[in-house]
Amino acid sequence: MGFERKMYDVSSMNLKCAQCSKEIKELPFQPDGSRPVYCRECNQGRTRSSGGSRGGFNRGGRGYGGR
Repeated sequence: MGFERKMYDVSSMNLKCAQCSKEIKELPFQPDGSRPVYCRECNQGRTRSSGGSRGGFNRGGRGYGGR
């Protein structure tokens, strides 16, 4: 039941990870140059350190108390 994501060969673009400067050869999206790109390892660390949030509802730290 796995979902295989299309990977784009970006080796000709000479991209480097914005965090560790490791060379990036493929990405799960076609970069447009408007945002930084991260290698797999740095991207996983960024996702974990941000609480795993992938957008959506942001409570702004207030919780559900209705205050």
